[in-house]
Amino acid sequence: MPAKVIIVDDDPIAGGLSRDLLTEGGFDAELITESLLALDRVKKDHPQLVILDILMPGVDGLTLCHQITTDPALKDIRVIVLSGKSFEADKDRARKFGASLFIEKPYSVDTFVQQIQEVLSRPADEAPAGKATELESLSAASGPLTLKIWGCRGGGAALSGPSRYGRRTSCVSLDTGEHLLVFDAGTGLIDLGKELEAKPRPELWLFMTHFHADHTEGLPGFAPAARRGQKLHIGGPRDPDATLERHVADAFQSAPATISGVEADIELYEMQEDAYDVIPGIKVSSFHANHPGATLGFVVETKSRKVVYCPDSELYGETATALQDYDEKLGRLCAGADLLIHDARYTAEDYRTLRNHGHSAFTSVVDFAARHAIKRLVLFHHDSQYDDALLDRIGAQAAQMAADKAYSVQVAMAREGVSLKI
Repeated sequence: MPAKVIIVDDDPIAGGLSRDLLTEGGFDAELITESLLALDRVKKDHPQLVILDILMPGVDGLTLCHQITTDPALKDIRVIVLSGKSFEADKDRARKFGASLFIEKPYSVDTFVQQIQEVLSRPADEAPAGKATELESLSAASGPLTLKIWGCRGGGAALSGPSRYGRRTSCVSLDTGEHLLVFDAGTGLIDLGKELEAKPRPELWLFMTHFHADHTEGLPGFAPAARRGQKLHIGGPRDPDATLERHVADAFQSAPATISGVEADIELYEMQEDAYDVIPGIKVSSFHANHPGATLGFVVETKSRKVVYCPDSELYGETATALQDYDEKLGRLCAGADLLIHDARYTAEDYRTLRNHGHSAFTSVVDFAARHAIKRLVLFHHDSQYDDALLDRIGAQAAQMAADKAYSVQVAMAREGVSLKI
């Protein structure tokens, strides 16, 4: 039986759009335009969800929200506030009154149904998403995919000493059970290579976002590349002045301490902005990221999961002009993803002076993920100069931001060595 949703909105056009989108999405959706009738109808029909506008004649939406969430007979009904009156004070009151989510009008029709599904799929006693800061808390109880972060730092002069977040540069693996996909070849790749010496995989896929040093410096020490009979598929972009083959060859020779020699059977795939079905049962889509030089991001779709890896990418957020459509384009690609790993290199303060360097402020990334119904967000590519205390503050501020705005996205900081089930 489809979930019952009651929409309370005095505007028949806006409310009708919400009703029609939910009906098309498989819900039993009803629109009530008279707010004075809403509470009695909710008590009579006992829907799974009520969606409330704020500014309505009769009874305002926040009052209705409070009436529903404080009534013991209605305590299992979820409430979403959907309004163009989106001052921070109103969002805060909605959260305090028990709303599961605050959606601003105008909303994205492409992600609206997914946002509703996410709220209804959340366990009844679960706190609003966005409060968890430990990366392990993003892991589902079970899932067909295993993702591991081998390195999550950006390049440049690094602070000395140990770090709970790690010091190695970008490398992430995604294990589907049948196939192992690896993204980027920063120094984290070296430890992955050591693990693969103990547990060899005859065929590996390595996807390179670009060829800046902090994304290639692990290749010279990648042990499987020295194994005869190893199949190694490498996909990545082509620069106007250098082929993928030239980039890969240069990367293998870029450090004084290298493997003894490349013996693996290597196949290269120059990738453009397109979708590829080169791996059975896995769709890999590449797209151009907003970062200096030819840079890609990747969307992986397999086993009913959608994972997006975009480690070097500058979102414009509130500073975007009418001619800067990157955020909008990326949003279409990411919409509804189970997991988004995205560049969040800077604090909001640092971003003001480092704008147009190809990296994002974490605040813009959290807002972006919420707008596009991302279920889980990992903030990635930590600045090499940020110590643990500063990264802890970023994580806490990101979680608080999501909670204050009643975002449904779960947010955590990337940390080297952590595995997640997706």
